[in-house]
Amino acid sequence: MKKAIIALGIALCCNALHAQTTIINEGIEIRLPDVNNEADQKLLQQRAKECVKQMNDYITSMTAKQINGHPTLSDRFKFRKAALELFLNNGDSIELNNGIKGAPVMMETTSVNASGKSIKTTRPIKVYFERLINLIQKGTYTDVTITSTDIEAMDVSKMQKVGDRYQCVVSYSQDFIGRRGEITTYADRTKKTITVWFVTEKTIWGEELVPKLGDIAAGETKRIYK
Repeated sequence: MKKAIIALGIALCCNALHAQTTIINEGIEIRLPDVNNEADQKLLQQRAKECVKQMNDYITSMTAKQINGHPTLSDRFKFRKAALELFLNNGDSIELNNGIKGAPVMMETTSVNASGKSIKTTRPIKVYFERLINLIQKGTYTDVTITSTDIEAMDVSKMQKVGDRYQCVVSYSQDFIGRRGEITTYADRTKKTITVWFVTEKTIWGEELVPKLGDIAAGETKRIYK
């Protein structure tokens, strides 16, 4: 729980990143990272990985085992809210230039049934988080453990420009372990990739590049037992 509180209170992974030019704000010169510079590229890639790790920490907190009444349902939804703030437009649809709403941020998940068949499902990220919380609240599992690759072991692509934004793709592995009491009733390991976008936002320092999470795709999934 201590880790969860720290995660909720300190979102260092998504600290604003300065964009690609130099700006002057209140007499202070701010150098903005250049994606064509190798050192700056590595900085942005590291920030992308930290943002993904932060999301996974919040997910872990959403499904943590309840001990002495904690975390409460209210706590779980606080972690859900904090996690959604890491995503583009908080995971919601955005209105396109023609007035039509685009798709919300999507989460692709897979599971493996008793016969070994992989089942893939795609849901809006908001719905995915609600379903995670419901696994505990409705008693499907007494607790769920979700762990992911450490930051150092994550793989991240080079920054690429798509339209007027930059993006990279972070690859990691995620373990899902559902229990009833002391018995593990389901466990799997999935390879996942997530698109991390860098969007320009106005802050007190001027325009800055901020990492925001996009769609999450699920790759190979296999059953594990612990």
